[in-house]
Amino acid sequence: MLTMTTITDRELNRATLARQILLGRVDSLIPEAVAFLLGLQAQTTNGPYQALWNRLSGFTHQALTTLIADKTLLRATTMRTTLHLHTVDDMRAIRPLLQPMLDRTFASPAKARTIKADRAAVRTLGVELLNQQPMTAGDLGKRLLEAFPDSDPYVLAQVVQGAETLVQIPPTRIWGHGGPPLLTRIESWIGQGVAKPIDMPALVLRYLKAFGPASVADMQHWCGLTRLAPAFEAVRDQLITFTAEDGRTLYDLPDAPRPDADTPAPPRFLPEYDNVYLGFADRRRIQSDLARARMPLVNGYPSTFTVDGFIAGKWSLARRKDTANLTLTPFRTLLKRELAAVDQEGRAMAGFLTEGAAAITPTVLPVAD
Repeated sequence: MLTMTTITDRELNRATLARQILLGRVDSLIPEAVAFLLGLQAQTTNGPYQALWNRLSGFTHQALTTLIADKTLLRATTMRTTLHLHTVDDMRAIRPLLQPMLDRTFASPAKARTIKADRAAVRTLGVELLNQQPMTAGDLGKRLLEAFPDSDPYVLAQVVQGAETLVQIPPTRIWGHGGPPLLTRIESWIGQGVAKPIDMPALVLRYLKAFGPASVADMQHWCGLTRLAPAFEAVRDQLITFTAEDGRTLYDLPDAPRPDADTPAPPRFLPEYDNVYLGFADRRRIQSDLARARMPLVNGYPSTFTVDGFIAGKWSLARRKDTANLTLTPFRTLLKRELAAVDQEGRAMAGFLTEGAAAITPTVLPVAD
């Protein structure tokens, strides 16, 4: 393993943006992009749509909806027990690797106190019910409660969700459709279950290709697993290392892109959850101390926008009939040219999210305290 010198936070920022396809939109097939990124954050219905619009040239809502409806892409619980959108191959290989982490999460003492039932029996009945028809988690919990009346229906449903790979399927969880997601077992949806887990060293290489340079702690945060140092050690002869400004050791692939620190980085409007900051334990590569202080985690992160590659403010969008108001709250004073670039990108994003509102009015609020 070759050793290299210090990498600055700004150099790390540009490398991360390059890997995350945020330095410029590219021509790529959607499944290839989703596979390269090892899945997309999908806690919200529209999150993957926004994420891909930021990254791919000519992206349309219908293009992604079609791939979800035809079962090319699957949305289910994977990394960090959160929802992700994956290709079929990745869902089948990554989900079983994470199963021990999911088992620990859904068997927590707090959850155990709320059910008075054998977990294996709950799972068995849940499988029987879902094999009959897709249903929402709420409906699943109610049906399970009939057999296990002394338990919390919400936690009963979670037992099944943690033990089984449940895919969220149309007509829910696609653009323009709200409401509780319909769940079905992966076996029922695509005709096959999970496969042999991906080898952890192979996953390390794929993670670094899409998220590097990164530390062991970064990857552990991304996937929710622990004790990954041996997996990095197994491929150390294929890696190079950097020292971050704060002394952390970061690993990377020798031939991975690491653009110059002065490479232009266009503004991007990020959804509430995005790989580019949730894929790391230490987010200073894109989130300054100032931004972190202004992004409290309250029922999710705020939607943010970047300037010069770093998070520089938050945004919200409200539509009334044919008019959309885009509200920007900067975390610092923006230069005139920066504001112009943010305005242009913001109008484009608002047009995408509203599917062509006749009038889009950006409003810039005072710098956030």
